Amino acid sequence: MNFLIFPPLTPDELEQVRAVSPDLEIVNALTEDEALAAIPQAVGMYGDLTPALLERAESLRWLQTPIAGLEHYMFAELAESDIVVSNMAKIYSDMIADHAFCFILMFARGIHLYMRRQIRGEWQKGTPVRHLADCTLGVIGLGGIGSELARRGKAHDMRVIAVDARPASTPGRSLDLDALWPQDRLHDLLGEADFAVSCVPQTPETVGLIGAEEIGKMKSSAYLINISRGVVVKLDALVAALESGGIAGAALDVYETEPLPAEHPLWKMENVILTPHVAADNPHVPQRRIDTLRDNLRRYLAGEPVRNIVDKRRLF
Repeated sequence: MNFLIFPPLTPDELEQVRAVSPDLEIVNALTEDEALAAIPQAVGMYGDLTPALLERAESLRWLQTPIAGLEHYMFAELAESDIVVSNMAKIYSDMIADHAFCFILMFARGIHLYMRRQIRGEWQKGTPVRHLADCTLGVIGLGGIGSELARRGKAHDMRVIAVDARPASTPGRSLDLDALWPQDRLHDLLGEADFAVSCVPQTPETVGLIGAEEIGKMKSSAYLINISRGVVVKLDALVAALESGGIAGAALDVYETEPLPAEHPLWKMENVILTPHVAADNPHVPQRRIDTLRDNLRRYLAGEPVRNIVDKRRLF
């Protein structure tokens, strides 16, 4: 099997991929010119397929992307092609769920307020405290990240409810959720959740998914958390709700505009936690990418379905 890799892997990574099968004829292209020369013969590819490469991809049947979110990767010609595309779904799930649950714990114990008092040198006891077993966790999008987050909520005896665009294909039953609804019941979830967490991918349907109307459905004691994609939550609507006391607080790792402008009002709000798009930072990610690639290569060579096949039009 002719297999193209571009951009190139490191020598150690390439050795791991070569070890999958002696039948692999791998081109680890150092430049786009090398990739352009190799793509006509390639049956499979790992990396960045550009429009120029696709135009010369006479034999390509399967493309493994090095990323999970495809909103900036997919283009019309690729979406319309018959090439099977698989992504890196689930390699970040546990670490991003940990980041989201860290936000929940900080709000529940008032750590976001105590940290600010620490900076000011203030010894002041007392913040609103939430007992997690009394709270409802609302998971918006029950993919890999949402499922891991739901497990963490259940481990803390929370009531866990979720909405998903494809509820029948999620692991909701094995998670023992208290409710799993289709995406059109988002307003119901927001009305019940004490902590509402966006875990959806970026698709045409999720851009602006949570705006003024949606935030207006939330309880004034509730918190909104976004660790998915910045364009999902409308920041102007969020700021308005925070300023009016419409919700208790918010935590964000992603934003409509990145970096978040220094003059943005969110920076100075004491009921807000901000991190700079780092929820996926983890030392195991590079190896997980290679492990996923190796597993899918083995599957493809054996005539088995590869994992993480995406709907190219829906981007997940």
